Amino acid sequence: MTAASADDLPLPLDAAQDDPGPAAPVTVISLTDLTGRRTAVAEEGLEQLGTDAPAAAGATGATGATGATGATRAAAALHAAGLHGGGAGRGLATVRLGGLADAAPGSALTTTTAQNPNADLDKIAVLTPPIATEEFLVAGLTWDAQDRLPTGARVFLRVLEDGEWSEWLETEAEDALDSGETRAGAKAGTDPFVTGGADAVQLQVTGDAGALPASLELSLIPANPEPAEEVITETPQPPAELPTETTEPAAFRSLLGDLSQPAATVAPVSLGTTVTGASSAAQTAGVLPAAQMAGVMPAAQTAGVMPAAATVPRPTITSRAGWGADPNIMSWRPGYATLKAAVVHHTAGTNDYTPAQSASIVRGIYFFHAETRDWGDIGYNFLVDKWGRVFEGRTGSLAAPAGKMTIGAHAGGYNTGTLGISAMGDYTKVSPPREIFNSMANVIAWQFARAGIDLDTPSGITSPGTAYTPKGRGLARIFGHRDVGATTCPGNAIQSWLPSLTRAVDSQALQLFYLNNDFGPTADTQFRYGDKSAQIYVGDWDGDGVDTLAARVGRTFYISNSNSYNEPDTVIAYGRPDDDILVGDWDGNGTDTFAVRRGAIYHVRNSITSGPADQVVAYGRAEDEVLVADWDGDKRDTFGVRRGSIYFVKNSVATGVADYTVAYGRPADTVLTGDWDGDGRDTLAVRRGARYFIKNTVATGPADFEVVYGRAEDLILVGDWNGDGTDSLGVRRP
Repeated sequence: MTAASADDLPLPLDAAQDDPGPAAPVTVISLTDLTGRRTAVAEEGLEQLGTDAPAAAGATGATGATGATGATRAAAALHAAGLHGGGAGRGLATVRLGGLADAAPGSALTTTTAQNPNADLDKIAVLTPPIATEEFLVAGLTWDAQDRLPTGARVFLRVLEDGEWSEWLETEAEDALDSGETRAGAKAGTDPFVTGGADAVQLQVTGDAGALPASLELSLIPANPEPAEEVITETPQPPAELPTETTEPAAFRSLLGDLSQPAATVAPVSLGTTVTGASSAAQTAGVLPAAQMAGVMPAAQTAGVMPAAATVPRPTITSRAGWGADPNIMSWRPGYATLKAAVVHHTAGTNDYTPAQSASIVRGIYFFHAETRDWGDIGYNFLVDKWGRVFEGRTGSLAAPAGKMTIGAHAGGYNTGTLGISAMGDYTKVSPPREIFNSMANVIAWQFARAGIDLDTPSGITSPGTAYTPKGRGLARIFGHRDVGATTCPGNAIQSWLPSLTRAVDSQALQLFYLNNDFGPTADTQFRYGDKSAQIYVGDWDGDGVDTLAARVGRTFYISNSNSYNEPDTVIAYGRPDDDILVGDWDGNGTDTFAVRRGAIYHVRNSITSGPADQVVAYGRAEDEVLVADWDGDKRDTFGVRRGSIYFVKNSVATGVADYTVAYGRPADTVLTGDWDGDGRDTLAVRRGARYFIKNTVATGPADFEVVYGRAEDLILVGDWNGDGTDSLGVRRP
């Protein structure tokens, strides 16, 4: 099973099929011109509020009327003027727009209408009327890349879905391109705003109207967008079939709520995640822990059955072809960098979409990033919908080589070496479904395993200083967009997840190996292989002279012929789950195979295949520790029995007395075997903590040399990792 075995994967959730209908143009509402001056549609909502500006409740208003609250009169005036549209909108006679009179004390919109009915209008730079449109799934604001929104500005949208207006929902500026990577024609803009299919919209931008950027536009993207635009600069007359009566809104709230308060804090979600500890199989048989395998099935027959024992499987991911990416709007060439960390995001919007709309929403985000903002492609590497379905985003993310990731456009200044994964929806104040958590953990675990990332180590990335994270703080391997950008993304709920998400990824992490080709302090090879429940064995399984790993779970064995993260080359079932397994080249043909030990009986097989043992012998006692080595250099491995510090060595796989006996080390020592000097004979090494006393002859006497290597708690493996004829050490850390 490879990372990109299928180019067009079906959606994993069996829901109504994604039917986007015919291609349709994008509706663009133009809010400022090339000089930053507001268009008529950007001012119309403000003009309507100002024309009938309210006084304080019960006082005489600006028009001299009495007997109605200012809030009611403002809402009624805007509501009456709110029946505008460019398409077949519905339900616009029940527009629910909050007024200014009840803004929270201390907010940017605290009312002072008794002194100046129009005072608070100065705090709003743009307010459109409600505008009916053709149905859209994604919205986003853009402006000239050389400009910025006014200082302190905030952007709010509300949309009409199924005849009901949403609350005012915020979307933030999205600064996602790396420095120096701005494309000619690229635009600044906000996060994509996701809807469940809206057919009317209203926009407001707070701040100084005189500081608005040039070419400020709101793009409304349908399910099947085409590179064409319908531009609105003035609100057209409402269609004749729309009702024109004015209905008092059922509720009356501030336009923006209390802007002086931070977003509500969501309590961390208790996910019940546990970290699975690694098995601590005893080290025996000279080279590894006391258990191994044999039995046989080609990997092709078993891929997908239990591959997780060797590798973290690729989660089900809908490819770009699967969700219908239009290749004609993709103008970005993939680049790759070594993966260091994952950056977690969310989008903006109502969270009201259906399973059948998810693929269309991904197409909308793709269009918004690639075409509207002229990035040439979607910014995120992966996206996750409410049901946990994962979609490939940036081109090449599924096909990235192990340890690499496509450079995205999701966190400006931090795109290189990170994986950007985004939840489709706004989780500022609400907790996301558990399915999003699970899918994010699975995607990150898969990619981190391919990269050999140890979650206990820092990412090497530091924060530039944000409202949430101090400048210079080192970041973990998984962090939120807000840790490196001026944003609240990924929302309080998802941000509170991140420690649990890290633990969930770590629980899936494979065993981590550092292999040395000599006895130096730095590993030559680092990779992950075998889940944490697997016992690990070393052998030259294919006869190429290089020792590699095999992982055993129960009676199933996953054999790899390379020291790297990969799918197993051979998967076999052999023996019983509680058997002790030994590894050796029993017949001298240059390949290592397995022997099952049950007490003092050894069942030896000379090929990595299923079937009965080729040889059964009795040797030693059931309580003996057994070492495997080529003691006499005849290229055949045989047994050695250890009792305390005495070794009974046999030069043939046969019943009988030992060929010779030697004493070495102490009874409490851990003992390894290997050909340390390349003379073709395996000898002993005594391990005491992280110190190794190595002897180049099977004889009593002091060690020929000593080395310090790894940590005392490491599992140490022995093998010829580069085929030079000399064995050296490898460290396993779960």
